[in-house]
Amino acid sequence: MKTINHEGKIYQVGGLYEFSDDGTTWCVDTLEGIYPESNHPYETRPDDYKHIRICEAISGTITEVPVKLIDGECYSFTDQLGNERKGFFVAENDRLYCHAGVIVDPSRCTNIKLLVVGEQNESN
Repeated sequence: MKTINHEGKIYQVGGLYEFSDDGTTWCVDTLEGIYPESNHPYETRPDDYKHIRICEAISGTITEVPVKLIDGECYSFTDQLGNERKGFFVAENDRLYCHAGVIVDPSRCTNIKLLVVGEQNESN
């Protein structure tokens, strides 16, 4: 990554920073360049700014909507060890019960899907 030395600090071109003109309202953008002779030395793609600081923002996430488990229904899922399993949910103790006495905490599982008995297709 290209860097620029400016006023005793090293900045990463392409790095994510916070920018401002007044020092009170900040926006997050990518640093494109620095022009020390300008009144607005910090260049981003749409605008140039007077001030720059490290971006303290946390990147957003995208997660699956949690499955609302139904008491007594069967589910397929991946347990915390990465094993593909099938089991039925017991709401009383919030656990999935699987073959051979394996009991699993659903909050530690991923890819939880309700198992539905499919309709048979008649091809005649």
